[in-house]
Amino acid sequence: MQLGLERKRALVTAASRGLGRASALALAAEGAAVAVGGRNPAVMADLVRELQDAGAASAVAVRMDLTERATLNPAVEEAVAALGGLDIFVGNTGGPEAGPFLSVPRESWEQALNESLLPLVDLSHAVLPHMQANKWGRIIFVTTVGVKMVQPNMVLSDSLRLAVVGLAKSLSIEFAQEGIMVNCLCPGPFATDRMEYLVQSSMERDGLGRTEAESVWLQEVPVGKFGDPADFGAMVAMLASERAGFITGAAIAHDGGKSRAY
Repeated sequence: MQLGLERKRALVTAASRGLGRASALALAAEGAAVAVGGRNPAVMADLVRELQDAGAASAVAVRMDLTERATLNPAVEEAVAALGGLDIFVGNTGGPEAGPFLSVPRESWEQALNESLLPLVDLSHAVLPHMQANKWGRIIFVTTVGVKMVQPNMVLSDSLRLAVVGLAKSLSIEFAQEGIMVNCLCPGPFATDRMEYLVQSSMERDGLGRTEAESVWLQEVPVGKFGDPADFGAMVAMLASERAGFITGAAIAHDGGKSRAY
């Protein structure tokens, strides 16, 4: 299948590792021009070389700290200037801390709001005018399977990312007639640094060994293993493509069957 991503211009945030990195590499492999946002210049420079090797029409890194609002608009404008426009936005953010409700202080709620929701609001404001100018666009927010089924000790992630799903649904209705499709991908347990953090948290909080801690996250996953980030990237590429012109307002579970929701 030809996805029609050759020379489409994409911005991927929190792209230095994990699902953000996998998303950027998948878009590059389809011939898109890719801008990646992150905080570490050395890591981002290495990623740009990987994107070029993968087949990106062009690749550039822009400095962006999702917790520093002042860096967001300038990073988008830098990406637009480097790529000559913007067609695709993959809104990935770092995951909030894990823990049961009574252990999570008010300050952590405010931090999670500023890391997981508000940056996507600000970045959507910044990218949408460029997509409107093209009468074509794709916005993909990376959320969590927790928006489909609440997960133990994940109250911050499950709560704030439900708000992201609401944002995506609202945008999908408002901008559909301008050719802009807006969707969420809801990953389950993938083999990433984030998953390692969650496994370690289970070990420390509950006194579990590694095998037991991993089983906590896999016991409800019918395929019985952690996902390959490359598979997630492939799904991002599909939703970003010409072939996804009739998919909008969806929150799609990508979780090895963990969610029992339809």
